[in-house]
Amino acid sequence: MNLKLRFVMPVLAFGVAVSAQAITFDNVIIQAPPLSTGSSFTTIGNSISFFTPNALVGDPVAPLRSGILAIQYDAHVDNGPSIFADGLVVDPVGALLGSGTLSFSEDVFELDGLGNEIGGPIGHVDGTIDANFVGTWSQTIMFDHIVKNIRAKKVFVLSAVNTDALDVAAVGIINQNLKPVPEPATMATLGLGVIALLKRRKK
Repeated sequence: MNLKLRFVMPVLAFGVAVSAQAITFDNVIIQAPPLSTGSSFTTIGNSISFFTPNALVGDPVAPLRSGILAIQYDAHVDNGPSIFADGLVVDPVGALLGSGTLSFSEDVFELDGLGNEIGGPIGHVDGTIDANFVGTWSQTIMFDHIVKNIRAKKVFVLSAVNTDALDVAAVGIINQNLKPVPEPATMATLGLGVIALLKRRKK
């Protein structure tokens, strides 16, 4: 067995073990019209993505110059111990022009087994981007403690108040990637693979 194949085997074992940690999403709410009209979401693995084609204010939809988009979802760990962080990516899809600004915030709450929020937020992030911003905005929200069930609440405030030139504010894609703590079995599998690789290298 060559070195490349010996290295691939423990990595594959790690991938199989991690894939056993499934996160499910439910209680998804996207509001309010007209910014939420036509919105949708998809889930894959530990991620959920929101698509908001009508979250737009400014000249193209004048006289609508400002608006609020609110998104909420719950997430639960099916297998594995807990979730420790939440990666947020905001993509204005290039639609911030002139006086256009996009402000957003997210609060994450722990849920009990009945879906009730426990205490205050265990994680928070906020930001504002304008026409000078290029690309996508991203940040990882670290939780105060690891949890099995969460509720994420996001608010986006869009504004394009000037009328002198082309003024637009929009958000088209919001991605979330939840980060579960690896199961003990996962870590053990990875550890055994690394030990085996080191032994073979010594030989």
